[in-house]
This record gives sequence, structure tokens and C-alpha cells, in this order.
Amino acid sequence: MYVSGEPFGRGIGFRDQRLESAACRLIDALHRFTTSTLSRLAHNRAEQVMFSRFLHNRHVHLDQLIYGATQAGRARVQRAEHAHLLVCSDTTEINVKGTQGDRQGNALGVTGNNNDPGFFIHAGLALDADQGRPLGCVSLQLWTRGGWVDRETPESEKWFKVTRDVQGLAPRITLIHDREGDIYDLWVQVRQRGAQMITRARQDRALIPEGPGDQTRLWAKLEQAPRQGCFALSIRADQKKRRAARKSQMELRFTAVSLRSRGDQRKRPSGERVKVNAIEVRERAEDVPPGEQPVVWRLLTSHPVTTVEQALQIVQWYLFRWRSEDTFSALKTRCVDVEASRLESGLALMKLAVMSLWSAAKMTELVKHRDDTNTDAREFFLLEELVCLQELLPLYEGKTQRQQNPYPVRSIAWAIWIVARLGHWHGSGQPGLQIVRRGLERFDAIFLGWNINHRR
Repeated sequence: MYVSGEPFGRGIGFRDQRLESAACRLIDALHRFTTSTLSRLAHNRAEQVMFSRFLHNRHVHLDQLIYGATQAGRARVQRAEHAHLLVCSDTTEINVKGTQGDRQGNALGVTGNNNDPGFFIHAGLALDADQGRPLGCVSLQLWTRGGWVDRETPESEKWFKVTRDVQGLAPRITLIHDREGDIYDLWVQVRQRGAQMITRARQDRALIPEGPGDQTRLWAKLEQAPRQGCFALSIRADQKKRRAARKSQMELRFTAVSLRSRGDQRKRPSGERVKVNAIEVRERAEDVPPGEQPVVWRLLTSHPVTTVEQALQIVQWYLFRWRSEDTFSALKTRCVDVEASRLESGLALMKLAVMSLWSAAKMTELVKHRDDTNTDAREFFLLEELVCLQELLPLYEGKTQRQQNPYPVRSIAWAIWIVARLGHWHGSGQPGLQIVRRGLERFDAIFLGWNINHRR
């Protein structure tokens, strides 16, 4: 599969051309097979050894690979010239307890439970504001707790670094965070840098009252605000919270608030206040299944919110934050499964994770284009691959109109429809990440034979 934009691995600056070549071949293999197992990535034993030596080479620095991954994303964003860019930033942990017997040394620290070995990844993923389609990774940080790549600054600094990294990428930038990113000083920095932010409120924040009798706590202020409307929302299942998937009606409220920092004084000058808009999205009581708690989101944003339409736009942008969750899921259990890698060196595993994250982000991006009829399929596939797909199409179309590929020929949606059929999708609903991954792996094998036959 062709990688659109500036490929990761080229132009990083390796002094040894062999390292540059190995990086390109490894990232190409990650795109074809989306696995962390070197023996499955390589065509033969010699290539497997080359990949292993590249990842364990002391001249291949983690910072170089991070630079390559983010520069590829930044270059693509800048070429697209989006007037408004969303940047979803989130953290995931790579827990390698299951393979710790294969690993020597103390390069890896502990994960969130302070026991299992692993490391942390914080990524800033760029999205287009209209459709929420991924555009690339534009900020990336890796660190350990007690290992070789410990942070010299507090972990909360990760949010501030993303804000600095994305400055100037587009005329308008909106940073989207979950509750961990609700930091008072971050609101100040975002405002100073001319960006916007949307985050889920981390706690019942203290507020600066606007007048006598005004509420001084966020929860009470939102509860006091009038209901502005309702909208339908499909709620994902969550096993940890014992939440069933369902479609519910959500009540919408919003109001302007002034946040109080811990160091606020009673007579703080109004010019120093952080004024934001608060939005509450609450599941209607009658839609909540017995034994479950209603879904409640309390969002804070620096965007203006004076109408229902503006509030719904903020909610939609916040929902796009799931794109980062999808990318992390592709990196771990659903595609690459980097946690199952048996590399002997923890540092080599971190290098593989950086390259795999870029590949997982591209895979997630491809899936999100499954109904895109405007983008040319050559953004993701070579011309020869599209010819091969066109020859395969009659094998997977049925006799009825419903069984035909409904998309314009050689649009990206048209290509994904064929790939999904190869991945045993039967046309019901929309093809997901696993189906597209299986289809691409099967297509790669078909294209190899097709290409050999056409070169005779």
C-alpha cells in the first residue's frame, strides 16, 4: 500500500545509508502487514535480521524516529492548507508484562499500576475540522517511570509541549483533551498562543462569581443553566464501567464561567481571569438502563458558545477525540499488537512503537475514508494496485444493485469497499479496522502474484 505524503523514514538524517534504507523497508513492511512480529514483517531471514539490527543499533536514536514520524504528519498538514485544524492529544501506556521474560535490562520502567513493565506514549493527532478525518501525528512523546527514558519535567508538561509543537500549523488550531488536560495554566498558555481548546472538566471547579448570588462551583452552575435542547447520541459500550452500548437522547445546557485558580485572590483583576464556556451533556433518565449511571459530560471550551448550534459543534469536535483512541487501539490489540513484541531490548521496543504508531495512524486514517467519494484512491494505493483491484472487483460484486460497489471508480471509498470484501466483509454495516486490515494483508499477497504475472 502506498503511503501518501512525505514517507516516514526518508530524510531523517541517518549518516549511514544502510540505516536509512532499513528504516524505509521496515516502515513499508509495517504498512503491509500491521504486526509487531519481525518474522512476519520480513520477506526472508536476512531482512528479519536487518530489522532487528536496525532497532537495536545504538546510532538509531529514539528522538530521530520521533522527528521522522511527526515531520511526516506536519508536512502533510501544511500541504493541505486547512484553515482550521483539530489536534487531539492523549496518552496511552504500553504494558509488556506478558513478554517481560524475553527482555533483559532495565530500559523500561513501570506502567500506571506501578508494577508491570512498560512505557508511555503521548501523541497529538491532527484532524480536519469538517469530517474529523486523521491527517497525521504532529506531536509525539515517549517516556518511562524508572527506566532509561525518564522525564526531567512533570508528566503534566506533555500537554504544554503539544501546544508549543502545533503552533503555526494552521490559521486556527483547536486542541482537544480529555479530563487529564484540564489544567488552569494550560488554559492561560493556549490563550497566549492564540489557539483554542476543548476539554472535559476534570473536577467540580471553583468559579469566580459574576455577581451576588452567582454559583461558585461548576457543577451547580451548569445544573442551574436552562436546558437548551436534546440530541441523539450512540453511546459506546464500556466493560470497565459496565456500560451497555445504546442510543440515547442527551440533554444540552451551556453557560459562560470564569475559572478560579488555586492562587486566585478574592479581588483578582478581571483581565487576569480565564473566561470559558461550559457545556453539559446529560443522558435522559428514561434512557438509562436499570443498574447503570447516566452518561454525563461537562465540557469546557474557549470557543464562543451562545447558540445550540455552536454547542453541538463543540460536542461533535470533542467526539472526534475518539480518533486518538482508535489509533492507540490499532497500535495495541486490534492491529499491530506492539505489546506482544518479543524484542530483547526495551529501548528497541520503544523505537518499534514509534514506527508502528505512525503506521497505526495511517491505518486508522484509511478506515475513516471508507465513505469518502471525493479523495482519489491514489492517495493510498499505487496505480498498479488500483488496476489489480479493478480486475478483482467482478469476483466480489453480486447480481443485484445492492451487491454492487456503489462508489465512483477509483475513489478511496471504492477501493476500501473491495479491500473490505477481501477481508470477508459481507456488506452489512460499515467495515471496521480488523476487516480492512485482513483485506489489506490478503490483497498484498494477491498483488504480489498479480504483479509477477504482469511483468513476464
